[in-house]
Amino acid sequence: MDTLSLQLMNTDFFIAIPKGKNKNWKERAEKWLQYVAKEWSRFLPNNELSLLNELKIGETLQLSSSLYDCLQRANQYYLQSNGLFSPYLKLQLEQQGYNQSFPFKVAKHQSSNVKSISGKPFQFLSNQQVMKLANQEIDLGGFAKGYAIETLANWLENEVAPDYGIIDGGGDMKLWSTGEKIWKIGVADPKIIDKEISYINISTGAIATSNRIFRSWTQNNITKNHLLNGRTGEVAKTDVLQATVVTSSLCDAEVWAKLCFLIDESEQQQWFETNCQRNARFIVKEGQEGYWMMARGREVVN
Repeated sequence: MDTLSLQLMNTDFFIAIPKGKNKNWKERAEKWLQYVAKEWSRFLPNNELSLLNELKIGETLQLSSSLYDCLQRANQYYLQSNGLFSPYLKLQLEQQGYNQSFPFKVAKHQSSNVKSISGKPFQFLSNQQVMKLANQEIDLGGFAKGYAIETLANWLENEVAPDYGIIDGGGDMKLWSTGEKIWKIGVADPKIIDKEISYINISTGAIATSNRIFRSWTQNNITKNHLLNGRTGEVAKTDVLQATVVTSSLCDAEVWAKLCFLIDESEQQQWFETNCQRNARFIVKEGQEGYWMMARGREVVN
């Protein structure tokens, strides 16, 4: 296989397609991922996202087609989940102590007074323009990575390597195959990343994993993580340690994995059957073995 490895967004990227394809694909793939890492990061000044976040209420900004589309997609999930998933949590993440890029163990910012959330933060206008409506700011986080991988995978599959391919961005994956190639993907232990506790056989689809252990820190001697409730801005209260979602779209999988921490299990099955019927979830809770949740029913994996 022809492969490309990159380290961006604090993530190891690995891309593989059959040999003998368009030799320029690596340059285009690297350029795209570097653009997302630079222009959509909340930790970098003077980029496209910072210009949007710095708008005053009532002001508008014309965005690139890619960022406009990504934000619109994220906003659709925000509406679909009634605000549980939210791309509008930059201020809340900072107030919870996540105001620097990983790795870090102790928050520099010691105030935990979380800013309230209300109203519709941004309005999407024609001609790729966005208007700021409320004093909230955007953090695309893992959704940006998922969107970037999915966009790149669609181009590779449609224009370069229709036979098969894989993009792995730190365990968040998009895979495709005409059927001859079957990928065997391991599911990592939530506490020991090099240990696999289950696996998936898949030819075409997407996989996303959220884990509240690896991206955690302490603030005022309280352990916190990056999984916030979009309605309250507070850290998710859950016994779920890790959630892996398998479905057709990586953007879907990114959001659904986060919602596994935010929706109580008694309501979770109904929510997924209503909103995403074709999916499988591997859930690991404190003090329990991991288990698969399918469209209907539950199977414990030893």
